[in-house]
Amino acid sequence: MSKGLDIIFQALDADHVLARIVWREQDAGGGSLTLEIPVRNTSASPKSNAELQADARALGVRFARAFADTIEG
Repeated sequence: MSKGLDIIFQALDADHVLARIVWREQDAGGGSLTLEIPVRNTSASPKSNAELQADARALGVRFARAFADTIEG
């Protein structure tokens, strides 16, 4: 697995998808932070897949920064 942020969408039901956001700090030997967040499906929401990915990416970065601040402080 490579360093960075990955977002995977998995269908839950007709109205929701699960956004699995995985943040890795190192290419090998490091830990990772995984968030699983149910979000509205594109068929039930006017947002495009690109907009959902951007929202999930922004949320993942916020969580990763807060997590890093917690373990550093």
